[in-house]
Amino acid sequence: MNRKSGSTLVLVALAVALCAGAGFSPGIAATEVEGDTITPGRMPDPAAPDTVRTNLWLIEALMGEIVTSFADVLPAEPSAVLLVNQGGQDMDDIFGSVASGIMSERGHQTFVVAGDSTVQAPVDFIFEYKVIGVELAYPEVGRTLGIWQRWVARDVSVTASVDLSEADSGRLLMKEIMTRRFSDRIDNDDFDKVDSPLYEFTTAETSGSGWQNRMEEIVVLGTLVGLIAVYFANTGN
Repeated sequence: MNRKSGSTLVLVALAVALCAGAGFSPGIAATEVEGDTITPGRMPDPAAPDTVRTNLWLIEALMGEIVTSFADVLPAEPSAVLLVNQGGQDMDDIFGSVASGIMSERGHQTFVVAGDSTVQAPVDFIFEYKVIGVELAYPEVGRTLGIWQRWVARDVSVTASVDLSEADSGRLLMKEIMTRRFSDRIDNDDFDKVDSPLYEFTTAETSGSGWQNRMEEIVVLGTLVGLIAVYFANTGN
């Protein structure tokens, strides 16, 4: 191996090592983006391979998983269920809509009221709920040579407190604080379609937008430029 070839291999190896040390990763294939909403209460169809769901879609789906755990306790025959919203926030309204749809799909009649309201119609069960939190984060950003963002890691979680009881006897059937989570990676080309400012909890800052990340990129690129300059200086002699 001549001196020029050896210098080239060393330069490439150092560049790869620097990129790996900075946490840069190759991108992923572009993915199909689904619609931003689902029919209230209907669990979304299973995602096809390499399909990206919007943040709102995922939040509704995770809420649906929580609701389904409680709906499974209800009898199979049609019942009247009072859904009591104990939170009153946007996330609670969405949770109630999902709960109403899932139970209606199973043949139950539902009534949705606020925590301090009542309903005149006779009911068989009372479903009290409050969404404790919806968390969305983009903890990692994959980049190429510190400049081109290729993918964004996404973490979504929903935590809700639910009490399900019999209306007549008051017997508690199920009471639990339940959390459901989902994590994936989003191709950068789909990010603007996935992230939504519709609600505060459907949008978040990516980790790659911070000062530390930008400085890290500048350091890596500066080091690469320096290595290239040294390489050409050596080969020129």
